[in-house]
Amino acid sequence: MKLTVPHMGLLSVAYTEILRKHGVDMMPPPRPSVNTLNLGTRNSPEFACLPFKINLGNMIESLDNGADTILMPGGSGPCRFGYYGVVQEQILKSLGYEFNMTLTDNPDSLSGMVGTIRDISDIKDKKHAFTVFYLILIKMAALDKAQSMYHWYKPREINRNESDKAYSGAVRTIGKATTYRELYRSWKEVKKIFRDVKADMKHKPLKVGVLGEIFVVIEPFANMMFEKKLLDMGVEIVRGVWLSDWLNDRFRFKPFRKNQNKLAKKWAYPYLKYASGGESIESVGKTVKFSREGIDGVIHIMPFTCMPELVAATIMNRISTDMNYPVLSLTFDENVSEVNLQTRIEAFVDLLERRKKCWKVS
Repeated sequence: MKLTVPHMGLLSVAYTEILRKHGVDMMPPPRPSVNTLNLGTRNSPEFACLPFKINLGNMIESLDNGADTILMPGGSGPCRFGYYGVVQEQILKSLGYEFNMTLTDNPDSLSGMVGTIRDISDIKDKKHAFTVFYLILIKMAALDKAQSMYHWYKPREINRNESDKAYSGAVRTIGKATTYRELYRSWKEVKKIFRDVKADMKHKPLKVGVLGEIFVVIEPFANMMFEKKLLDMGVEIVRGVWLSDWLNDRFRFKPFRKNQNKLAKKWAYPYLKYASGGESIESVGKTVKFSREGIDGVIHIMPFTCMPELVAATIMNRISTDMNYPVLSLTFDENVSEVNLQTRIEAFVDLLERRKKCWKVS
């Protein structure tokens, strides 16, 4: 078995080396690129969203490189994510590819995920499979924490791009860990790496909350390196959507971290009383939360045709009016212009800076 899984932010860094250690011949696809998107767009239904197209392009690239098995997460609810794997399998087979598709139909089931680990690896003991899956989850949380530290250090760095190098080194260091002991040592090294970054601790940059559909938020290619653009403008990012939180809401591997989905439902009331799928409840609830915490504004990003986030965007416009709080919604598909994106981000940041100066004067 030569296994591949489509990219989703840093997820492949969390599991690749661990699964290789346990007998899985991992063949991660190339990082998403224009070629990936072109392959996916050419072979996808016209109404398919951007994550679907990037995932499909990743699968085609992997199969062309020799992979023979695809692992695709599943889902349920109003979001079409639950249908991805089934539709993509049909498309790929109609293109003449021969492969096996493994679907994790119930991503909320711990027993199902542990069973998948046993099916694709040389692990036969159920307890051992659980500890391996738990290690992957903890490793994902460490990667998210490193990225959060990067979001804090980048707008405060004194030496240009020093925090970028620190972040790249942190990801490499964590990525090599294949045991709990190695992960613990790697995290100590990551903290040292960031401590060595020279930063202006007194500087108070603009803070912008980033919310939206999880794939577009965490996959840099899907959002056209949107976060990097903000950071290069000296803006601190306060992200409201993390893959480790999404996983923790389902598997509770961080018992002291409160369930973010349940908290978001409380914050969203009465604007949104019931979840409409995807990350819609988090988008609405955390917009309210960020406004109360003094975050300067929110940028909401989503793929074109994403129904749950369209619902959230409409409600967030009302929150913006009611609370006099800046909210910018950005929609991504294969036709988005990078120049247009840059212009809209710069205009929004300029608005926030002027607003902040006016508050100080008043």
